[in-house]
Amino acid sequence: MRVNLVITPYRDAYFYHEYGSAVRDLQFLETLAKLDDIESITVLNRPVSILERILIKKTLPKSINIPKVNVFDCTSGDLFGAIKGRSWADDVYAKVINNHLVNQKSVQCINVFLDFLPIGTFNAANLDGWVYWYDFIDNFKKHNRFTIKEKKLVEAKYNFVSKNADFISAVSNVCLDVNGPYLAQLKTVITNKIFNSSTKGTLKPQNKVQKYDFGFIGFVTNKMDLGFIRLIAEQHSIAIFGQVMDKGIAKELSKINNVNLFGKFKYKDVAGICLQFKVGLLPYLSEKSHDGSPLKLYEYMKYNIPCLTSIDYEIEDGRFIRNYNKTNDLHLDIRELLAISGNDLISDAIKEEWKLEKSMVDAIKQIRDIIK
Repeated sequence: MRVNLVITPYRDAYFYHEYGSAVRDLQFLETLAKLDDIESITVLNRPVSILERILIKKTLPKSINIPKVNVFDCTSGDLFGAIKGRSWADDVYAKVINNHLVNQKSVQCINVFLDFLPIGTFNAANLDGWVYWYDFIDNFKKHNRFTIKEKKLVEAKYNFVSKNADFISAVSNVCLDVNGPYLAQLKTVITNKIFNSSTKGTLKPQNKVQKYDFGFIGFVTNKMDLGFIRLIAEQHSIAIFGQVMDKGIAKELSKINNVNLFGKFKYKDVAGICLQFKVGLLPYLSEKSHDGSPLKLYEYMKYNIPCLTSIDYEIEDGRFIRNYNKTNDLHLDIRELLAISGNDLISDAIKEEWKLEKSMVDAIKQIRDIIK
């Protein structure tokens, strides 16, 4: 039997329209859609409030142009609901999820509900006939951008997941461990992975126009280690590509000589962006970490870009990854990373199990095992 998949992504078709598959849940979606085992995928957009339709010009419902993928988009009668911010998810998703669990069930397929939402529960009785797969994108109970109220709603969702999910995946071992115990039959860690692995190693030294010594791709938030940016900017040029989420951080960055801010980009632009710098940065404050896995590390590897990081993640290779918080000689590390930039040994180090396609194939196999 093939799989009938319903997904509630954290970043839905509106995000996809703006940025492309730049985040974990949308990369899962796009990869799953390519699998022969998948019959169809229904993506549930977060309902749009009337006020949003009027003021933010969301008059045309957004879709995702990927084969097998259908998007359900609706307008909520709650006029001002979206003003509540993230916490509105606790009110607005339940009706949509409940309706789809009842009406979207197929008698010819394995029915799988893949939920990425950190906030928003529903009627667990409607899971009858479904395999409930929950994925921990991050540990949102300690997310640096979530309020105390929002974190309490996250905790309520995680308690719901621990009691009702059949299959649980998490972005890291720590994230999985700290949010248990679970009643789920199966639990697994799926770190962020190499997405669209056919592109690996496609940027060669001879076609690089590297204007900058260092580069960063991703959202610009208060997780960024400004002290370190200031330190390396004394002698090196830095390019920062990404949507600014904390204006105060962007203001501080704009004051630093040798730092260049380029704003938001779409995922399709990543390859061209990576042509512009020699060493990738993961400059995060460890105290603001939320048990995650860095997507951008895998993007750097795909394009033969070495990485200077503040935290040791799941991939450690001293040839092209250095932790500046553990170094004995930062200047030597920088020289060696600059020298190895563009070398094929970086993309050649990618293992089969680091590819997202393999993880998704394995996940579907595990789900099949649940229902045997």
